[in-house]
Amino acid sequence: MATATTPGPLRVGVIGAGWPGERHAEGYLASGEARVVALADLDPARRAAFARQFDVPETYADYRELLADPAVEAVSVALPNFLHREAAVAALEAGKHVLCEKPPAVTLAEAEAMAAAAERAGRLLVYAVQRRFNPATEALRERLAAGLLGEVYHARAVWTRTWGVPRGAGGWFTDPARSGGGALIDIGVHVLDLAWFLLGCPAPRTVSGQVFNKFPELTACDDSAFALVRFADGRGVQVEASWVLAQEADQMGVHFYGTAGGALLGNTSLDLFTVGEAGRTRTSVALGGGYPAPAFTAQARNFVRAVRGAEPPRTPAAHGVRLMAMLEGIYRSTREGREVAL
Repeated sequence: MATATTPGPLRVGVIGAGWPGERHAEGYLASGEARVVALADLDPARRAAFARQFDVPETYADYRELLADPAVEAVSVALPNFLHREAAVAALEAGKHVLCEKPPAVTLAEAEAMAAAAERAGRLLVYAVQRRFNPATEALRERLAAGLLGEVYHARAVWTRTWGVPRGAGGWFTDPARSGGGALIDIGVHVLDLAWFLLGCPAPRTVSGQVFNKFPELTACDDSAFALVRFADGRGVQVEASWVLAQEADQMGVHFYGTAGGALLGNTSLDLFTVGEAGRTRTSVALGGGYPAPAFTAQARNFVRAVRGAEPPRTPAAHGVRLMAMLEGIYRSTREGREVAL
């Protein structure tokens, strides 16, 4: 893979000036290793506001014009799901390295096409599953590596909202043709990815899932999803995701179960548990930094250093392909009414 060799901060373009694009820009600036030199967004007012906020010298309505700018070495694709493949492939073919928002794409085939385009272009493609970079995630990684939980054999990945259907410009979030799915692909992807990453990214073997669209007046996509992913090494992840669910309160966290203890990982918290004849012990780990700023900063830094060849990417294209395979497997299991092999 070709790496960026120009001196100084990496020159980055951001495609999409919404909330994700803003967070990417903040991450680049806070990293001290990149600067945003160009922005593309269709909305003139949003484009101007973004340029003022982040001191971006060049702005474009059409992202293809940004990709033709020789000053841009790498781009963040912060667009709706259905535009990920098109924009990422165009950027790779233009010789840019790419950090693409989650989910990788709307289908497994699209994610595979994006990875193949990166291979052909000799450029880096990584995905923005920024919770891999949370301080809480880092703290649990260290403890797992030290064997503090013993053999970790199962995880439960939960993000369930009681009432929280997103809209997006033009309502694309709730249109399956443009989103690729609902609660599962929107927020379930984050906790599934966190569980899978912290288990060491084992090869998925089978998936058994059930998704529901019980509130069609709110969305044409799945409003809740429940699944079990089994891995080739015998471990598993239980996934629960919802935009609308009758429960006491929203829940977000990943539970890990080991032979020597357990853990509950949140966005800004980490609790460790041990059980025995004397009862249960709970220890809350003190953490520095919250969410989302530290995660987006660390993500940006890893991307820049991976482009420079200084460290491996934490969220490579191959992981995006595997993640899409699991998500698509859950939807396929629902359609076919059975467990499916991956």
